[in-house]
Amino acid sequence: MMKQLMALLIFLFSAFYVGCKKEEEQVDPKTFSYEFSSGYDGWTGGFADWNPPYEDNDWDFVFERTNMPMPLNTDEFGIKVAGANLSDDLFIFMKQKVSGLQPNTTYKLIFTIELASDTPTGQMGVGGPPDAVYLKTGATITEPDTIYDPVLNIYRMNIDIGVQINSGADMINIGSIGVNDDTTEFTLISRSNASRPFKVSTNDDGEVWVIIGTDSGFESRTTLYYYKIQIEFF
Repeated sequence: MMKQLMALLIFLFSAFYVGCKKEEEQVDPKTFSYEFSSGYDGWTGGFADWNPPYEDNDWDFVFERTNMPMPLNTDEFGIKVAGANLSDDLFIFMKQKVSGLQPNTTYKLIFTIELASDTPTGQMGVGGPPDAVYLKTGATITEPDTIYDPVLNIYRMNIDIGVQINSGADMINIGSIGVNDDTTEFTLISRSNASRPFKVSTNDDGEVWVIIGTDSGFESRTTLYYYKIQIEFF
């Protein structure tokens, strides 16, 4: 009787292992790479956690494709994002719809982002240090967007991005935008969630929205240039 029970358990475990292996093998891995030499490459941007009324010289919002800053190669292009964090929680984001994936399938995502920052580490700042600005990445089948909260008089995100250093259900913190203690000029840095892949399930059409953003606890202006973005689905 014991031998029969053991044989049954081995069979069930083997069937489960093979089923899981087959399910993993069914995922068709894809890699999407974005550079901005010829345009925005499908990315659009936005701002959340800010209070109206909006005035340019207050919040100083910027989302534009432009030349990379000196001392980097100014013949190359990136997406410049900037804003003054008057709310002590400004979120600046860019989003992209990814198509051509398998429908109703769970993927793991690895983001690798190159960006230019002039943010020093180990410094004192307003509200928080200059590097208290956290790069976040994520994905969802809901298009990320801002919604107005009339009670708090604030524009906030319609997805869970977390709060500053803390991750949320739809985005994770992959590191600070700080370069080093001696930073005085724009420098290319790289951030990735390779050690912590993000999971998301596609919709019926094999689509998902990806989002990249910065969540700021530094109560002053921050400027960044996104240079290259790579997203692996596997």
